[in-house]
Amino acid sequence: MIKKLSKIVISGAICLCAISMTAQIGVNTNEPTANLDVNGTLRVRSLEKTTNGFQANGTVLYIMGVDQDGNVIPIEIGENIVLENNILKVQLPEQDNSPEELPNGGQLNELYESGDEAVINNLDLGIVLPGDGRASWPVFKLENGSNDEEVQITGIRPAPNGTMAYLYPTSGSIMLRKNDNDSEPENRIEAQNNIKIKKNEMALIMYDAQIQKWIVVSSPQNDDD
Repeated sequence: MIKKLSKIVISGAICLCAISMTAQIGVNTNEPTANLDVNGTLRVRSLEKTTNGFQANGTVLYIMGVDQDGNVIPIEIGENIVLENNILKVQLPEQDNSPEELPNGGQLNELYESGDEAVINNLDLGIVLPGDGRASWPVFKLENGSNDEEVQITGIRPAPNGTMAYLYPTSGSIMLRKNDNDSEPENRIEAQNNIKIKKNEMALIMYDAQIQKWIVVSSPQNDDD
């Protein structure tokens, strides 16, 4: 009798172990749909934040979130988020703040015929994305070779909406001609007056894709000529 009872107890223990290894646990529910299904609130009494506690560092792959059905799910994190001593931090990419040149290192004097009036239509600054690989507001160094004559710009090729850029002439002044028909409509400069930027001064411009024009945000002076 004792041997039979022992066999029953051992068999029951084995069955319970097998069930516990495969069963779903439900809290406040008789029909769990996950390994641990909590139908209600969840509370953690304390989390250790001492220097002897768990410290995680490195690139964050996931954080935990909850969807509209209450399921706890992993949320992927972008590559610029890092974890330092249990604190999520944004790691901004390095930016190059040095002045930019025109595409292929070009200069303004290469874009108009020598001896003619120095007028450039549809100037290409080489902008692909707002601040791509550069500062948010890149500075474009506009050189005119050894020539100090004024260069007139009737338009600049469009850029993504909201793109800002500084124009920085380093040899002679430049004149931004307002709404000039010599450039394509989407390249023109919206302004009340022509804008003159003297040598070693700067003007900030922004492209507005809604009106398809460049806007002068700030400039040293206006010119009514």
